[in-house]
Amino acid sequence: MWKTLLGSGLLAAGLFALGGCAAVTKEQCVAGDWADLGKAHASVGKPTSHLDEVVKSCGKHGITPDTNAYLSGWHRGVQNYCTPLNGFTLGKQYKTKSPICPPALASRFEHAYQLGFVIWTAENRVDDARSEVRSLEDRLDRLEDDLTDLDCKSKTRKDDRKECRKKRKRLRGKVRDTEYDLRAARDDLEDTRIEAEIVTARINAEAGRQFGW
Repeated sequence: MWKTLLGSGLLAAGLFALGGCAAVTKEQCVAGDWADLGKAHASVGKPTSHLDEVVKSCGKHGITPDTNAYLSGWHRGVQNYCTPLNGFTLGKQYKTKSPICPPALASRFEHAYQLGFVIWTAENRVDDARSEVRSLEDRLDRLEDDLTDLDCKSKTRKDDRKECRKKRKRLRGKVRDTEYDLRAARDDLEDTRIEAEIVTARINAEAGRQFGW
């Protein structure tokens, strides 16, 4: 089951691109901790091209970054970002992964991300099932309110009372159908929740065996 979730999840994940980068602050430019800044940026997945943004932002304040120091720190930050644990965490949160990992680190990082994404996919199915239950509960409440508000006895004309009774019959039919759908949705939610717990336990165990957690 988890391998099926993995395949569908990765296809969806591939549709997302890495988000844009924010400029550095004036305070960061003035501080001039270029190595620490590069390390911090790489640690959250920012590519080396973010250095262009740093140069541009600091240039507005008359400050020229030490690009060598920044890149030296950036390479250290890559070691923090490209760990299996970080990949696993990003996958579980369905966060877009950065392509900054070198070949020596990319394989384990990517595989850990894939495992984490299986958990996200399973949990997302639970969220979808829960949303379906809430939607049906709301629909049932509205139908029951409409049925309560329908007062056929107040109709003075025979044709109006007849039409009102037909409407009440239709509403009762909709109530019964919705009650049936709601029971089925609640059963599905419980099944999906149990399945997600099984998948999560299995993937956590698999990740632990592979990465020594």
